[in-house]
Amino acid sequence: MNTRILKAMALGLIAFHFVIVVLHAFAHEILPVKATPAQLTFIIPVIFVAPLVAGFMIPKWNKAGSILLTVSMAGSFVFGLYYHFIADTIDHVGHVAQMQPASWSQMFQATAYLLAVSELLGAAVGVISLAGQKQRFKNHAARTGF
Repeated sequence: MNTRILKAMALGLIAFHFVIVVLHAFAHEILPVKATPAQLTFIIPVIFVAPLVAGFMIPKWNKAGSILLTVSMAGSFVFGLYYHFIADTIDHVGHVAQMQPASWSQMFQATAYLLAVSELLGAAVGVISLAGQKQRFKNHAARTGF
């Protein structure tokens, strides 16, 4: 796949992810679903900051940005999958479904699903980008005898 297209996809997914993270954070604050300090030590750097940093890196340092995107999105996906869909905690979408106000409960649930999708796609785009860079390096090395 074309590098320019992959970069555009990555940047679009990062922007989409950012909007969803903000909406999800608002839902957390309005509903009685507060993240613990331990969770926040993961959420802030990995789920919130790292994808944004990757977005700034990708245009100039594509490989490093793609690595950061892949790792942060994969880590975010596993974290969200566990807390929103597996663990029997207040953060589980099934428990949140019973909370009021209902509109924010629905926002929480929708954004939990959208986060999972955006994180899985973000990790996939990062992996595809890295695989393409590796292949381009091999092709260049074969042409130049490097």
